Amino acid sequence: MSVLTWLATPVLFTASVLGLIGLGGMLLDADWRVALSSALFGPAAAVTVLLAGFVEWRTVRCRWCLGLGYPAVVFVAGLLLGDVTLSSPVALALGIPALTVLGVLMRRERNRVIPIA
Repeated sequence: MSVLTWLATPVLFTASVLGLIGLGGMLLDADWRVALSSALFGPAAAVTVLLAGFVEWRTVRCRWCLGLGYPAVVFVAGLLLGDVTLSSPVALALGIPALTVLGVLMRRERNRVIPIA
């Protein structure tokens, strides 16, 4: 996995989940707003940590600095953005493209051939 794909994953994951929550709100005709919270960014940070082992790091130092630092930044962003809310249509509008791009990236990484030797 490239570093750029890895850096985009938590953002796309968070936006995709926002879109799914927004879709649920629209289907239920709910009047609640979708909140950005640590409950949303925490799993995004966890996915980022798990995928760090599959990244093609240029140096060991990059692996340690980015591999541990970036997920911490993602989680702290969730703590700082905890009071931000979006309407369901806005969340859905953000989520649909993010889910599409995330699916394309996953398919590309899945079909990638890795040389053994």
